[in-house]
Amino acid sequence: RSRSMIDRLLALAVLAASGVYLANAWPLPMGTAARPGAGFFPLGVGVFGAAVALTWVVSALRRARAAAGGLAVPEEGRRRVAATTGVLVGYCLLLPWMGYPLAAFLFVGLLLRWLGASWTAALASALAGALVSYYLFGVLLGVPLPRGVLLD
Repeated sequence: RSRSMIDRLLALAVLAASGVYLANAWPLPMGTAARPGAGFFPLGVGVFGAAVALTWVVSALRRARAAAGGLAVPEEGRRRVAATTGVLVGYCLLLPWMGYPLAAFLFVGLLLRWLGASWTAALASALAGALVSYYLFGVLLGVPLPRGVLLD
């Protein structure tokens, strides 16, 4: 019971810290997507942090309610979380060496396959996702994405 309380308090503390971070990032000049200002990235990080913290708060409250009712997390759910975490860690480790397009392709393809998609659907979605996201961010927006050891 105390672990549940600690989880809820920690989630609320991270949410509060994200709010403070956002409040400090807000006054910085934003610029534009083509010429971002000093506040562009901090504001994005703050919004992302607040969204993650809010999700954590909701999840902690649901877990506390489920624990009070005696509900357990199903094994399938734990496997999906483990698969997602493993693929995400692998993506982060391989991104500098493989480059963005190949790492994104493998990340999406393996994740979708492990979450139950057929190989055909997983690979088609991975290819489309890697190509569209590279074109959008790397070409249209000019974001310098990692090229990897193979292309350097």
